[in-house]
Amino acid sequence: MRKTVIRSILSLALLLLPGSLRAEPPTGLLLREQRETQYAIRFLDLHAVEVLAWDQCEQKERCRVITVLPPSDSKLKGYLGVTADPAVQEKIARALAKADGNPRDQSFQLLLLAAGGKARSGGPEIPANVQKALAELKGFLPFKGYELLDSTWMRGTQDRVTEARLVGRDGAVYDVTLLFRAPSSGDLFIDGFRLKAEPFTPTSPGGARETRNTRPGRELIQTTFGIKTGETVVVGTSRVEDSDEALVVLLTAVPAS
Repeated sequence: MRKTVIRSILSLALLLLPGSLRAEPPTGLLLREQRETQYAIRFLDLHAVEVLAWDQCEQKERCRVITVLPPSDSKLKGYLGVTADPAVQEKIARALAKADGNPRDQSFQLLLLAAGGKARSGGPEIPANVQKALAELKGFLPFKGYELLDSTWMRGTQDRVTEARLVGRDGAVYDVTLLFRAPSSGDLFIDGFRLKAEPFTPTSPGGARETRNTRPGRELIQTTFGIKTGETVVVGTSRVEDSDEALVVLLTAVPAS
């Protein structure tokens, strides 16, 4: 009996030694505090959804985020699976409710300019916002004069391709495709912008007769970039064959009225 009491006292003493007590709960308890939740994604790109979820996780080591494609016959974009603390799950749920609503519509103004080494006058007036965008890039664009060739309006929905057409000199036709997403209320990201010259047969001066097709269709500009609502950006430039001119394309994200 006495030996049993001594062993109990020794065991208690060992437990009370420095370092014997755990400052953190067992790993199993930490896991039980976490919650596994699956969210259905209706409109957002799955990569954007994954980035959004990780942004809500301050302690990245305590989060697990995966995305899953939907069945082929589903109207959903996919699913987001998250294992995280309840507080983080609540933040993710709120962020998704705000971001994965009805797809955003956006209007754009697209302008096609001819640029060269001489000052130009007599053509349609270049809008003030376009002049400002060109002035900001004066050190990068080696042109002294600009002439407005064509402009058009585009209205698109995020994550869906929008198309437009511009006309240049001598009836040259340029097809434009644009795909954008809206990570926040005022910001846009152009995931894909393409300007392609369509095949055409230039005419002789006065249009008396057609000449041989010497300009096959080709892609002139392909790029991605960010733009804010109300901003005008120079998308890109492309040299015109057999000419000292270059095409300059500008895009304005039109504010909602």
